[in-house]
Amino acid sequence: MLQNTRERALPAHPAQSLEDYLVYLKHVALYKFVARYAAQKRVLDLGCGEGYGSDALTHRARFLVAADRDVVAVAYARQKYARPNLAFVVCDAQTLPFRTASFEMVVSFEVIEHVPNVRGYLEEVKRVNAGQGVAIISTPNRLIRLLPFQKPWNRFHLREYAARDLERTLGAVFSRVRMCGITATPAILEIEKQRVKQNPFLAYPKMAARVFLPGFVYDRLRGHWNQVVRQTPVPPAQFDASAFSIDSFRVSEDCLRECINLIAISGL
Repeated sequence: MLQNTRERALPAHPAQSLEDYLVYLKHVALYKFVARYAAQKRVLDLGCGEGYGSDALTHRARFLVAADRDVVAVAYARQKYARPNLAFVVCDAQTLPFRTASFEMVVSFEVIEHVPNVRGYLEEVKRVNAGQGVAIISTPNRLIRLLPFQKPWNRFHLREYAARDLERTLGAVFSRVRMCGITATPAILEIEKQRVKQNPFLAYPKMAARVFLPGFVYDRLRGHWNQVVRQTPVPPAQFDASAFSIDSFRVSEDCLRECINLIAISGL
């Protein structure tokens, strides 16, 4: 197994928590949704992570390139998933090493919130996509994760988006953007909301400390807190995986404020 940073969605394993398992199922459901657009196309999966989603898309795509900046993840995926129509590449999403119009579809799940140069990333996605190509980008919905004016608490995220923000950001590069989102059964939605729920009496002081304290002081305090948390781990509770499936998730264009992830489809 790859090291679980709690940021990369990984396939099910015995030590996995219910929350992490549902994140994995959500990603599988996203790949199932986009597979309908991939039939006999040259596809780029940008930010492929462990590679299970890329492997799933190869059953529909003519050829698929799975790309990620994590060298270890790509090496692991290359060994685990070997197919004649699948290639793995290490690259930066902001400077893609592919010729213009190399692909007919680009998929990029939960990458946009990580990249420093969002405009450059989107321009590259557009450049490598053919004229009639499809680009599908997903990202967490900040409206269910963050308090008003709160910065991302996920240390890997530079920013998070509401539906209007994401549509405006992509609209600056793509001429057509259709917004939808992935939602789930009421039970899963409640689990997800509890997973990301923030206590305002802790969140806002932490945000203020991040803004006003010198960087080295804030990093030392955060490191001390993380050490305390690591010293008192909570073992994952046992759960019945058969009670959940990818069919517990669905893509909708309604009530985007309540969706777990936002999905922007450009080029259709």
